[in-house]
Amino acid sequence: MGGRTRASWTSRPLRLRLPADLGRTAAAIVLVGAAYYLGARLGLSLSLVERNVTPLWPPSGIALAAFLVLGRSMWPAVALAALAVNLPISAGPVPALVTAAGNTLAPLVAAIVLERIGFRRQLDSRRDALAIVFLGALASMTISATIGATTLVWSKAIGIDDLAGAWAVWWTGDAMGVLAIAPFLLCIPLFWELEPWPAARWLEAGVILVLTTVLALWTASSGLALLFLVLPCLGWASWRLQLRGAAPAALMASLIATWSATHELGPFAGTSLLEQMLTLQAFNATVALTSFFLAALVTERMRFARALMSAATDLEERVNTRTAQLTATNDRLRREIHQRHETQQQLTLEEARTRREHQIAETLQRNLLPDRMPDIPGVDVAARYVPATADLHVGGDWYDVIQLRGSLIGLVIGDVAGHGLQAAAAMAQLRMAVRAYAVRDPSPIAVMNGLHELVRELPMAEMVTLLYVLYDPDTGTIRFTNAGHPPALLIDDEHTRYLEGGLAPPLGVLVQHDYAEATHQLRPGATLLLYTDGLVEERTLSIQDGLDRLLAEASGVGQADLDALCDQVLSTLRESGEVADDIALVALRPLVLAGAPLSLDVPADARMLFQVRHALGRWLRESGVRRQDAGELAIACGEACSNVVRHAYGASPGDMQLEARLVDGTVELTVRDHGHWRSPTGRGGGLGLTLIRGLTDSVDVDTGPEGTTILMRRNVVLGNEQ
Repeated sequence: MGGRTRASWTSRPLRLRLPADLGRTAAAIVLVGAAYYLGARLGLSLSLVERNVTPLWPPSGIALAAFLVLGRSMWPAVALAALAVNLPISAGPVPALVTAAGNTLAPLVAAIVLERIGFRRQLDSRRDALAIVFLGALASMTISATIGATTLVWSKAIGIDDLAGAWAVWWTGDAMGVLAIAPFLLCIPLFWELEPWPAARWLEAGVILVLTTVLALWTASSGLALLFLVLPCLGWASWRLQLRGAAPAALMASLIATWSATHELGPFAGTSLLEQMLTLQAFNATVALTSFFLAALVTERMRFARALMSAATDLEERVNTRTAQLTATNDRLRREIHQRHETQQQLTLEEARTRREHQIAETLQRNLLPDRMPDIPGVDVAARYVPATADLHVGGDWYDVIQLRGSLIGLVIGDVAGHGLQAAAAMAQLRMAVRAYAVRDPSPIAVMNGLHELVRELPMAEMVTLLYVLYDPDTGTIRFTNAGHPPALLIDDEHTRYLEGGLAPPLGVLVQHDYAEATHQLRPGATLLLYTDGLVEERTLSIQDGLDRLLAEASGVGQADLDALCDQVLSTLRESGEVADDIALVALRPLVLAGAPLSLDVPADARMLFQVRHALGRWLRESGVRRQDAGELAIACGEACSNVVRHAYGASPGDMQLEARLVDGTVELTVRDHGHWRSPTGRGGGLGLTLIRGLTDSVDVDTGPEGTTILMRRNVVLGNEQ
């Protein structure tokens, strides 16, 4: 049989496997053909229309059972036997051939349909009972009835007026063969497949069969419409004996009803042929559906009951086994509880120590990273630090911006491998060391040599990568040395690229190493970006893919505000919001001063005076002002700013603004504060203003409650004159 199988007392439907020997295969074909022929001769003895239309056609049931048990390869036996039966009773060889084709096609289609829906020949489910009644018999047999009745009309064996009656008798006969014969043949193998009946069960089966036969004979020959009295007997057989009892009883009831219809006895007397066939088919369908459906229902319930009992037994065994295991486990757990209690105490102490170490490391790193970028006139600086979201420990990423003598600016970014207190402590030592070495000698080689010796002397197990950059605003030159760190990125409208050169291994890896530095020009408006590897490294991507992504993203930001540039790079390269490693980055951009007014807003602090004078000198130089004029203007502006620092705010903090513009060959310098000047002491006061007037063409001082504004003007010479 084809189709799906369901778990039951047999793993799959039994199919008689045809042996490979050709002789045995031929014997099976001959046996099926002979059974078909004999069944046909029996059915033709009950013919009602001509010689070949009978209300009982056993060959249809024989053919369907053969296809389901032996396989569809039995169709030649069915076809040849059908042709042999139809040749003597047909109008010619062609009608006989067509009729034989219909007789073969109908059960073959029924077998295919039943196999496709997973039919089981044991008829042990309600679906199987419904399928053989409605699909195997009532639906599929319309094929042979339609072909056969149409052939009789075409061959002029019957008139067109007799087509409906002939079709009804033909359909009834074929369907009756399936409903009565096929289940009986399918139940025969069950007698040796299932457990054998005891003697009492055989006796009960005999009583049921005899009682069914007696009732069927009496009701079929009586003038009263009492055929339904056989249904309780069929229900008894289905309930007590399932298919092995229901199939023979149903076959006997159907045969007797068919015999009564052919002889026009009992309920079939005095009615038309069509009415007789409809009544007979309704009775046979009811008998088959009642018997097989009830038998399948009882079989399902019995199978479920056996499965439930088996599951209960298995569950009891598993409960007993599990109880013994739990008892042993409970004893073992009692022994382990004490050990776990001691271990928990140790873990609590270790957790407290780890938490305290984490808090120390977090506080240490928070205080070591710059809380704000320094105010450097003429230079824009921005930085970002993003801690890892997947790691509770503090990392070793850090950065710094150092203002050095001679207006030099040091940029440093580093990464101490590892996390926790040890990495944070190493970061703190290195950050302070970089500042100390840079103050003593700001050159990249000197700073890196000092750090190399420090890392070798310190008990530092982690690897350290570091990139140190020295920027000179006067010349626009950057000098840098890279100790195993990702390369700096130069973002320029002309060409965005990574800065190569000055490469060296990570700090402390080698005993001795001669560091070298690389030099590059950083024009005003270009951006230098330093970062740690967390920005470009991902577990699913190579480091080169990360560098390519950063280069592509940075190339598209152009001249965006420096803070916006940092935020955009971070948001674009970390779209998921998850950061597997710490990210630190710092960016520096020399501002474009030439061709636009200069505006500085700085703290009124003496330490800012040099930066202000330097920014003003750079603006005058880039604006093309003669060196002598530029120097004298720088002195005058410096004196005005010094007065603000000394007199405007006293001990309280404040700020000052410097604005410079070039209008038609005249430089206008404005120094503004928001404080209240202290009164002159009378000892040397007022000399600063005299100096300013001597170095400029005009000076206007405006003092009010909101502060003081000094406006200085001087005509200058533009060009290359010295």
